[in-house]
Amino acid sequence: MSGEREQRLVFGEDAERYDRARPSYPVELVDQLVAWVGAEARVVDVGCGTGKAARLLAARGMVGVGVEPHPAMAAVARRHLGQWPGWRVDAGGFEDWEPRPGDTPADLVTCAQAWHWLDPAVRLHRAHAVLRPGGWLALWWNANELDDDSPGRLAINDIYARLEPGMDVLPSCGNLPRPGRDDPMPDGLGFGPPLDRVIPWSHEYTRDEWIDLLQTHSNHRLLPPERLTRLLDAVAEAIDAHGGTYLGRYRCVLWAAPRDH
Repeated sequence: MSGEREQRLVFGEDAERYDRARPSYPVELVDQLVAWVGAEARVVDVGCGTGKAARLLAARGMVGVGVEPHPAMAAVARRHLGQWPGWRVDAGGFEDWEPRPGDTPADLVTCAQAWHWLDPAVRLHRAHAVLRPGGWLALWWNANELDDDSPGRLAINDIYARLEPGMDVLPSCGNLPRPGRDDPMPDGLGFGPPLDRVIPWSHEYTRDEWIDLLQTHSNHRLLPPERLTRLLDAVAEAIDAHGGTYLGRYRCVLWAAPRDH
């Protein structure tokens, strides 16, 4: 990394904050996955972080393995998933991951919030290799709702425009790679017709919870400390001025496709 912090790994610098502050995912998403592969499916959860997605799947009866490149994030995921004996977490990158006997073929390969950090030359091939024919690859992101015109959000937008012009409040996920659209499918790789779905949902945050959440995103973590402090102080004042809470409006953006052959 030549002395620089690698953007895809900054989340693990404060794994406990990430686990505490990051939102989960809507129940409709999990319902859809269960409908495709069943509640007893075998899963490989890629870039599992602290296990937020894996816990939802485990609670529905699925078993599997999480693969996470940052050791601190993997340790938190192991702690949470310990209550489900059908799960384990391997520390390392999915690109180099070596399945153990019984890990594959998987019914479902999932990747929540992390597909864009994987090597584009490898990620689809690896997912295809660990899936059974008829199994599903499912990628999703919690995207920031772009059309939020609430007074609190407009005030926060003004703060970013003034203090950090060009920086998103939270990543919009608008340009993240969807295979077959802007992440080309390699020739001969067999996936069936994909499904694109957007699931709107929301979560109300206290001021401190929202400030906590902002500090888990790489675009904020990579700011110099004095600029980050100035930005967070201004956002906290804006939330206080608008009732002390902030309604986070999300679009859970899902892309999924079955393996053909």
